[in-house]
Amino acid sequence: MRRRAALSLFLGVLSCSSCFIFSGAAQVPSTSQQSSIQSEAQAASWFEAHRAQPAALRAFVQRMPKGGDIHTHLSGAVYAEHYLEWAATDGYCVNPKAGTLVEPKACGQDISYFPASELLNKPTSFYDSLINRWSTRNLQFAGKSGHDQFFDAFAGFGAISDSASRRDDMVASVANRAASQHINYLELMLTVEGSEVRQLGREVGWNKDLQEMHHQLLKRGLTKLVTLGSQQFAQLQREVPKTLGCGTPSAQPGCGVTVRYLQQTTRTKSPVEVFAQLAYAFALASSDSRVVGINLVGPEDNPIALRDYTLQMQMLQFFKRQFPNVRVALHAGELTLGLVTTENLRFHIRQAVEMAQASRIGHGVDLLFEEHPFELMKQMQRRGVLVEICLTSNEVILNVQGDEHPFMEYWKAGVPLTLASDDEGISRIDLSHEYLLAATRYGLGYKDLKRLARNSLEYSFAPGNSLWKSPEFKAMVPACESDTPRAASVSQGCSAFFHQSDRARIQWQLESEFDRFESLQNWL
Repeated sequence: MRRRAALSLFLGVLSCSSCFIFSGAAQVPSTSQQSSIQSEAQAASWFEAHRAQPAALRAFVQRMPKGGDIHTHLSGAVYAEHYLEWAATDGYCVNPKAGTLVEPKACGQDISYFPASELLNKPTSFYDSLINRWSTRNLQFAGKSGHDQFFDAFAGFGAISDSASRRDDMVASVANRAASQHINYLELMLTVEGSEVRQLGREVGWNKDLQEMHHQLLKRGLTKLVTLGSQQFAQLQREVPKTLGCGTPSAQPGCGVTVRYLQQTTRTKSPVEVFAQLAYAFALASSDSRVVGINLVGPEDNPIALRDYTLQMQMLQFFKRQFPNVRVALHAGELTLGLVTTENLRFHIRQAVEMAQASRIGHGVDLLFEEHPFELMKQMQRRGVLVEICLTSNEVILNVQGDEHPFMEYWKAGVPLTLASDDEGISRIDLSHEYLLAATRYGLGYKDLKRLARNSLEYSFAPGNSLWKSPEFKAMVPACESDTPRAASVSQGCSAFFHQSDRARIQWQLESEFDRFESLQNWL
């Protein structure tokens, strides 16, 4: 059945007038188009022939171009081993009782603390215990739920991940891992100037008049904090290429990955602190091209996050009106039956879409508990609201997987989807693993995975117009419709279009990588 559907898709492609050159009255696919179609079909056929061999499929999806990972938290994406290596170099200590890092200046506060540099001289079991503490590895022996283990892990390495001192190394590490998986774009979530902004909020105090409260934040120094934040992103942009050795003979693979950022707001703080963070995030994203959007983070089931959910959506609605061009992605519906009261399962995704005007929804797991879920999906499909699917994260944190996950409901409803890693380091996975899960759990074929990869860039917050006329990916824009990824160069018009659109440039890179990948013949 799937192969017949794939054949129908190819026949559909052959009906696209932009895919042909004209010779008199007849329409004949160009040689490059014929070759591309044949190569794609061969890759799809190989994938189906090896569907019963997960190890072979893993090698295939590892090599497959995947576009972007647009839902990934920088601190949680770094593996624990890297944090321990940097801690040893930078003079951090280990609190053996809590299993956490201690800043160098605090190393003498307790006689039980020892330098992280001595960790390898300790029994291996101690090193392993820190890795387990800072991730969901060996979860069955953690003595707590996947939910608690996941969110508690951040505290272990927080002393170093929250500092700006290793931020360039963190980005470089994630970018190199992305490059090894043939990912060419990242949107990394992180928090810059978070504590300073929250302190400003506390000084201003809560006021139900959001306009007046915003005015007071600006009056008391919000703009200065935005400038400081922008300077940090500028410094990061300078430091990461140096860390990767870009432009030198020893350049690391991550140099080929385009990295942009989403400013996080912690949803588990008091209303005035959340409001101040959002005011800062919107102002930063509107003024700094490196920051392409904003997001809310933190456990959605946290008591404060639940109590203030609608209020926070109202805040987002307020700022979206002030800054209509700032893109919003929201964690919403990262809940399931039993984790919270049923009342809290009925409206989170809808309010994120309708009130906060989110362009993307992260997780969206409680979809079918929402009021009128099928009408909601129709609205999301019509408006082009993408859902960032994080299969491993949902399995670990919510214990939701397989048919209990709404993946196929979104898919059947035509809601745009992409796969994302969430926190590769804590979950001990990579994005390739998520592609493998989608293929093996839901029977997706190669061209289905290809659509998910294309969606990651089509719905990314990279600035500029799309390379495609529509999200159906059947025809490119007029400036590039006569060009093919197989060619050694592009036309002058297409080149000029790329100069005006980062999104189109990155999408073209993906199409070129698809062309090379499908021409391999040996996908292992």
